Amino acid sequence: ADGIEGLGLEGVRFRLHYRGETLHVRIPLLGRHSVHTALRAAAVGIVERLTWQEILEGMSAPSSQLRLVAVPGPRGSTILDDTYNASPPSMMAALNLLDELEGRKIAVLGDMLELGDYEREGHEKVGLRAMEVVDILITVGPRGRIIGETARRWGMPADRVHILDDNQAAIRLLEGLVQPGDVILVKGSRAMRMEEIVNALSQG
Repeated sequence: ADGIEGLGLEGVRFRLHYRGETLHVRIPLLGRHSVHTALRAAAVGIVERLTWQEILEGMSAPSSQLRLVAVPGPRGSTILDDTYNASPPSMMAALNLLDELEGRKIAVLGDMLELGDYEREGHEKVGLRAMEVVDILITVGPRGRIIGETARRWGMPADRVHILDDNQAAIRLLEGLVQPGDVILVKGSRAMRMEEIVNALSQG
């Protein structure tokens, strides 16, 4: 695949090359990293002997928006709901998508679990990338705290970093913080139940 172009909240387009054929693909998945997901789906389709038309229709269907989805937030904001799970690579990919979008960028990042010996380093790397991308960083949980502390330590202004203990505190903060045009990324490991934040804001 080449010619990868992020279309913001519209998805991604790219060229897919296979045995001398070139196909132009547009998928509704968010973020350039989702091209890997699409290529895996195409490979399965080839093995199952589907036609290219069937494969492309499957990839471009709105229902293929698996993980990260955009939902309307309060006061004309947009929430990027990526609460299904979290690892350092998927956190980085979500922050890279946020970096491509217009508007004030808010990241609400929770603990990444089951990292073992890589736990501190993984959270620190996310903190460094968040510092480069976001205007306001909100962290939830004891491991999320490492993300926030790293961003502060490397120069992110303290008043733009909010280190919180739980989802309810994040909801209360966001309710008074969100402005029209904001883009809010919400992401953490499944056990953090960060969909509570998305649900509260999208219904507010």
